[in-house]
Amino acid sequence: MNKLKEKEEHLFSSLSKLDSITDLVHNSKKKIVDLEQLKIDLEGEKTDLRLKLSTLENENATLKENLQSLHDKVNLEDNTSLSLRSRIEEIEQENKKLKKEISEMEQELEISRYKLAEAEEKKKSVVKKIDELSQETDAMIDGQEW
Repeated sequence: MNKLKEKEEHLFSSLSKLDSITDLVHNSKKKIVDLEQLKIDLEGEKTDLRLKLSTLENENATLKENLQSLHDKVNLEDNTSLSLRSRIEEIEQENKKLKKEISEMEQELEISRYKLAEAEEKKKSVVKKIDELSQETDAMIDGQEW
């Protein structure tokens, strides 16, 4: 009677461990899906940032050409020339500001990539741990008499 009770307790313990492993697997799969979506989102954001940078650089070059052209046309008039120089400086400052913002965005993207890589490593360790627990569970189940 006592051995039957022990086997019953051991069976309940094994079932509890199996439930825990099942929960771990379910949560890991959900995290994997979340990480894959995050990776897709980050790649899309990277593409968008590159496109924006290209557009801004083209606009910057066009603006500089236009400003230089305007500057050349009104160079004869001192007052207008001073005004244009001031405007050119403002635009160049704005361009520097935009480049700085883009650089910060790229840094944030790199940080996100690093976090994603860390998450991938964590995912691998969770999968490895789940495999180990599954093997232990299988070994425990194989060793039991039903």
